[in-house]
Amino acid sequence: MKKIIITGGTGFVAGFVIAEFLNNGYMVHTSVRDIKHLSKIKLKLADYVDSEKIKNLSAFVADLTQSEGWVDGIRGADGIIHVASPMPKGTETVDELCKAAVDGTINILSSALLANISRIVMTSSQAASTAMRGETGVLNDDFWTDEKNPDLDPYRISKIRAERAAWDFANKNNIQLTTILAGAIFGPAMSTEGLSSNAVLLNLLNGNPKRIINIPLEVVDVRDLATLHRLAFENDKAIGQRFLSSEPILKMTEIAEIYRKEFPKSRTAYKVYPDFIVRILAKFKPELRTLIPILGRCYTHTNKRAKTMLNWTLRNPKLTVIDAAKSFEKLGLIEEK
Repeated sequence: MKKIIITGGTGFVAGFVIAEFLNNGYMVHTSVRDIKHLSKIKLKLADYVDSEKIKNLSAFVADLTQSEGWVDGIRGADGIIHVASPMPKGTETVDELCKAAVDGTINILSSALLANISRIVMTSSQAASTAMRGETGVLNDDFWTDEKNPDLDPYRISKIRAERAAWDFANKNNIQLTTILAGAIFGPAMSTEGLSSNAVLLNLLNGNPKRIINIPLEVVDVRDLATLHRLAFENDKAIGQRFLSSEPILKMTEIAEIYRKEFPKSRTAYKVYPDFIVRILAKFKPELRTLIPILGRCYTHTNKRAKTMLNWTLRNPKLTVIDAAKSFEKLGLIEEK
């Protein structure tokens, strides 16, 4: 039985990546900041993984921002799925956020080198594949964001630099790297903690803000994203490749329409903020800055490489946002009118 390391086990994406590997016969050793978190992870997985397979999950204590614990924790594994990433508060400077993202990435790769682990699949972001405002067309997996783009916020810049740092380190040290560039990651919530990008959908259902910010989203279901990580790890053709992982654009107004129909008691808004208002608000609300590069987006990304090279399939994004909302409802998170 192969042993895989998955970083950041308490995270939204990591939870489903753990489930994917356990369900496909792997032993999983995940990093946590506190060993007490292991029992919480196992509890969350109960609806997604057979109890016998959950026994193949273990954990070790390590912090992405620290070097301690990593080499010993990952030693003896067949590979690493590096999912963990520093979560911005929206108030960090470019230098602060980039240092955290790059240092964390290099920490994992250098530890892998010391532990003689050569195969790594890393979760990146379509933030590292962002075109200039007004650009049209379809971007492929090899497109890189130009850091001179004036719309970029610290988070997007940090994702670009972290992925570039990973490729530079991998190329210099013969590490077999694959990166997965995810768009808007939605899907079922395993618990009320760590909603991550799902918070966007929950806020929409609960009428926060009172008007819709009509951003065009390239959605990927977290379950399909987890499968893509496994397929990339298992296929040697994926070594040295970047894989875009999202479906065509689904606008927030479309998601709102779905929610008003499927969840009529929710507080989903009807009215929409004009884009220019959002740009003004972003000057005073740092958390909105990540939305500016995709307001009025006219380009899309293709996931053809993942589909053809890895035989990857993915769900209809409309079903994904419905499944996410059903999980919120089950967890008692939706506020009724």
